[in-house]
Amino acid sequence: SYLPHTSCAFFATAMMSSLNEDSSLQLSSVSNAIVAQHRNWDTLDFEDIEKSCRLKLTDRDIHQILVCIDAINNLRSLKLTHCFGLTGAGVEPLRGSTVLERIDLSLVGAHESPIIEPAPPLSVDAVVPILDSIIGRAGDSLVHLQLPKKWREEKSGILSNFLERFD
Repeated sequence: SYLPHTSCAFFATAMMSSLNEDSSLQLSSVSNAIVAQHRNWDTLDFEDIEKSCRLKLTDRDIHQILVCIDAINNLRSLKLTHCFGLTGAGVEPLRGSTVLERIDLSLVGAHESPIIEPAPPLSVDAVVPILDSIIGRAGDSLVHLQLPKKWREEKSGILSNFLERFD
């Protein structure tokens, strides 16, 4: 209970049983106990994690954490601060969420320059279909979306179409 939520999610994920043959994740009794200790999984902010650890996170790591906390039904706010190694495929467990209100994909912290060199691999093609599935559901609650500067400058067709629907 003394750890920040994000650290507890990491710990619970580390205690998960390995993938079974159909590639689904199995929570161990230890993972269940850790997740149950923090009943309120409404916010996940990776700024709570040591920066050197955030830099090493993969999409698989993010995917496992989101599954572990049942993010589709619980998570209201996600901030991927300094998670520079992600393509975005790891946020798949949020597909179709009706509770997600805020998602910050800018990858930078508060009051930091939005210019990231080299540009991270975060992909419009991986993330926008997931976001589209959220705003396409009846009762969706997404009200705040923060995008990477690179995306805002490039404004791909898929992103422009999504932003029109989101607006």
